[in-house]
Parts: sequence; C-alpha cells; structure tokens
Amino acid sequence: MARKANIAREEIHQACWELIEKNSFPNIPRLTEYFLQKDGRRCSNTTFLNAITHWEEAYKEQQQHELSELNDVLLPVFKRFSREVTQNIGLLLDEKSSEIEQHQIRKQEATQSGYLSLSSALIELQNTHDALTSKHKEVCAEAESLQQKLTYSEQRYQEVIAQNSVLTNQLKQEQKESTEFRINLAQKEVDLAKQDNQLIKLTEENVKLTALLEEHQNNKAADEMTKWQEMTKKLDALTSSVKTMQRKDRGPKQ
Repeated sequence: MARKANIAREEIHQACWELIEKNSFPNIPRLTEYFLQKDGRRCSNTTFLNAITHWEEAYKEQQQHELSELNDVLLPVFKRFSREVTQNIGLLLDEKSSEIEQHQIRKQEATQSGYLSLSSALIELQNTHDALTSKHKEVCAEAESLQQKLTYSEQRYQEVIAQNSVLTNQLKQEQKESTEFRINLAQKEVDLAKQDNQLIKLTEENVKLTALLEEHQNNKAADEMTKWQEMTKKLDALTSSVKTMQRKDRGPKQ
C-alpha cells in the first residue's frame, strides 16, 4: 500500500516550474529528489503523477501564449520594415524622376536662352548627386538597423522554437514513461489481487485440512479406545477362565 500524500498539489506545481526553469522536465524521480532535498517529505507516485498531468496542461497553455506573444511582436516589425522600405524606395524614385525632369527643363532653358553655363549645370548635377548619395546612405543605414532588429527577432524566435521542441520531446518521453508506470501499476494490482485470492484459497484449504486432521485424530483415538476395551474384555475373559481352571484343579481328590 502506498503512503498517504502529505505534499499539496500547489507545492508540486511550484516544484515543476522551478525544474523547468533549470531546463529539467519534471517527472516522478526528479520531484521525489526535489522534496527529499528540500524538506525530506515524501508522497505516493500516484499523487506525483496526477499533479504532473495537471501541470502539463498549464505548461502547454503558457507555451502557446508565449508563441502568440512573439508572433504579435514580430509581425508588426516585419510589416513596418516592409512599409518603410517601400516608402523609401518610392521617395527615391520620385525624387530621381523629379530631378531628371528638372534637369531636362534646365537643359532646354539653357539651350534656348544661353544664360546657363556648362559649369553651373555640372555644379547643380554634383549637388544633386551628393544629396542622393547622402539620402541613399541614410536609407541604407536605416535598412541595416531594421535588418539587425529582424535578425535578432528571428534568432529569438528560433531559440524559443528549439527550446519548445526539446521540452516537447521531454514531455513525450515523460508521457511514455507515465503510461508504462500506469500499466505496471495496474499489472501489480492484478498480481496482488491474484495473490489475495490464492491466500484466501490456501486459508480455506488449511481450515479444511485442520478439520480433517482433528476428525482423523478423533477417529483414531476412538478406534484405539475400542481396541483397548476389546482387549480388556478378552483379558478379563482369559483371567476368568484361568481362575476357573485353577479352582477346578484345587477341588477335592477322589
């Protein structure tokens, strides 16, 4: 018979969370060792098993919640990055198109009026080129910053997935061991019931054999008593005959 549990389910759940924080998935041996080291208390394996099963449901819900939160964090970052890149490229295209149109207009005006010199046109083109180069660097720097944030978010996401995969495999292994434990426990209960039945049968047979033995002993004693009485009667008869013969031998001689 298992000992009565003296550890509350809430304490077992708290122990499960502390083990999982140490990347150690809770099972019956680990919980047993945990409480032995903590305060020396013990409880039945069935109590541990039921508490672990209840805790696993809460753990699954937490994992799903964390993945959902991570998705909520990453999705806006992806959308904002895509939107900002698209806007910057559009602005660059608009600026470049406008600059080309202005350059064509200035070129036509210079050709028609002859007031703009080649040097002025080259200086303006250089200024435009410098401005575009500076804008391009700013856009590249912003894109690089967004890429770094995206890379970090992806790494964190992969770490969470990898950790969840490890813990999921441990959970499957613990569930397998739990199933085997339940099967073994059920088999032991069946074996114990068989032993109880055999013990009952043996007890009944022992009672029957004891009764038969007593009856045999009583019958044997009765038979011996009967034989003794018969021998006593024969001995008495023989003694009586001897005495009769002796009396005859002692009678008067003729």
